[in-house]
Amino acid sequence: MQALFGKMPIEQLSAVQAATTKNNNANTILFIGGLALVLGVTAYILYQKNLDLKQQLIKVKIKQD
Repeated sequence: MQALFGKMPIEQLSAVQAATTKNNNANTILFIGGLALVLGVTAYILYQKNLDLKQQLIKVKIKQD
């Protein structure tokens, strides 16, 4: 850490570390939110495809009868 900031006083270094930690926490929350959104959209698309396939299967069964 000291190589990165040189001879920075310890008070300033703590402030930098605190800001970095806050930034990392925000990035983690954004990442998890984005992941949840992607998974939600994927699940919805698969659910819709499943409904379409069931409807097609019903149509095929009706035609066979």
